[in-house]
Amino acid sequence: MATEVPIPESIETLIANLETHRNLITNLSTITKTLTEHFNSVEKTLSARAKSLDLSLETLETETQQTLQSLDEQETSIPTSEAAATVDIQSQRDAVVAEIESQTAPTCTDIRTDLSWICRRMDASTLWRYCSENKREMTAIRQEITGAVEEAVDPARLVVDSLEDFVSSEVEKETDQCWIFTMFLRLLYEKEVAVSVRERAAEVALKWRTRFGERMEREIEGDGEGEPGRPEGQLFLTIVGVFQAQERFEKEYLEKIFLIHGKKREIAKFVHVLDVADKVGEVVAKMANAGKEIEAIYVAHEAGMLGQISPADLLKSYLQKAKEKANAFLKAGKGSPASVESANNLENNCFKAVIKCVETCKLESKFNIMNIKRKVAINEREREERKKFAALNPYGKGFVQPNGPPKGKRAGPAVYPPPSYPNGSGARRFGDYGSYRGSGSSYGPQSSYYGYDYGRGSYPPY
Repeated sequence: MATEVPIPESIETLIANLETHRNLITNLSTITKTLTEHFNSVEKTLSARAKSLDLSLETLETETQQTLQSLDEQETSIPTSEAAATVDIQSQRDAVVAEIESQTAPTCTDIRTDLSWICRRMDASTLWRYCSENKREMTAIRQEITGAVEEAVDPARLVVDSLEDFVSSEVEKETDQCWIFTMFLRLLYEKEVAVSVRERAAEVALKWRTRFGERMEREIEGDGEGEPGRPEGQLFLTIVGVFQAQERFEKEYLEKIFLIHGKKREIAKFVHVLDVADKVGEVVAKMANAGKEIEAIYVAHEAGMLGQISPADLLKSYLQKAKEKANAFLKAGKGSPASVESANNLENNCFKAVIKCVETCKLESKFNIMNIKRKVAINEREREERKKFAALNPYGKGFVQPNGPPKGKRAGPAVYPPPSYPNGSGARRFGDYGSYRGSGSSYGPQSSYYGYDYGRGSYPPY
C-alpha cells in the first residue's frame, strides 16, 4: 500500500505564486498584442490622413494660383469696364434728365411705360391718381409697379410723398384708394429706409390718424367683431410697421388696433416692431374659435410665435370640423351623386389647405402629411376616372341605339357594361383618416364607400 507524502505548505505557496505570475504574464502578453495592433491601426490611419491632407494642400495651392490669376485679369480689365459703364450711365442719365425736363407724357398707352415715366419723374401726386383712375387695370398695375418704382431715384421717398399727398387731398371715396398704398408699402418690406424718410413717414402716420381717427375709434369701440376691420386701420399699422414709427403712438392704441387687424398676415409681420407680441395669442384664439384654424397658424408663423401655440391641435380641429361639414352634406343629400361629389371636393380642398399650411410653416416634424398627400392623389385619380367614365359611357340616360329597335320583333332589355367601380361609384366617405397619434399623427388606411349606381344590370323585362 502506497503512502501519501505530505507536501509542505511552502511548496504549495510557491506553486500558487507561480500560477499567479503565469496568469499575469499571459494577461500582459494579450494586452501588449492588443496595444500593438491598435497602434499599428492608428499609424495607418494617420498615414492615410496625412496623404489626404497633402493632396488637399496641393489642390488648394492650385486653386489659389488660379484664383489669383483670375483676380489679376479682373483687376486689369477694371479700367475698361469703368469707362464703358461711365459712358452707359452718362447716356442713361442724359436720357432720363431730358425725359424729366420734358413736359409731354409718352404717347404709348402701355401701363408699364406710363408707370415708369411717372416714377422716374418722382411725381408722387400723379402716381397714386393714375393707379386710381386705371382701377380696372389693377392686375396689370400690380405686375408692373415693382419694376416701375425701382426706377425712381428714391422709392421710399416716392411712396411717402404719395401717402402725404393722399392724406392732404380731399377725395370723396378714400377707402377705394387704400389698396394702392398697400401695394406701394409692400415694395418696401425688408428694405433699408433713410432716417429722414422715416421721420417724414411718422408725420404722415400722425396725419393719417388725424384724418381717419374717427373711423378707427369706431372700430375700436365695436371691437372689430364680425366683418374684417376697415382698410384705414390696416394701412395705418402697415405705415407704422414699415417705417418703424411706433414710438410716436401709445402702445395701448396700437394694441387695440392690432386686435382688430392682427388676423391679416401682412400685419402679423410687424408684431415685434409694433411691440404687440403679447396680443398675438388673443388674435390666434379668436381666429381658432371662429373656425379659421389655418389662418391662425399662418398669423402665428408670420409673427414668429409658432412655439407659443399647438399647430397640430389646430390642424386636427380643422380636419374634424371639415369632416362634420362633409357628413352634413351627405346626410342632407341622402347620399346622392351630387352630395358625394361635394363631400369629395370638400375633402380635397381641406387636405390641400393642410398640406400647403404645413409646408409653408415648416411643420413637417409636428404633423405628418404623407398619408394626406396619398389620399389627395387617390381622390384626384378617382375623380378623373369618374369623368372619363361619364364621358365615354354610351349607355347613360337618353341613349338611343343607332339603328333603332329591330323591326317586327320586340326589343329585348338593353345590356349595360359592368361598372368600373365595385358597388357603385367608388366615392369614399370624407374624413376616413383614422386616429391621430400625438404630434406626428398618421392616417390609417380606412375607407368606406357611398354606393350609388350609374345603372348596372339591365332594364326590367317587359
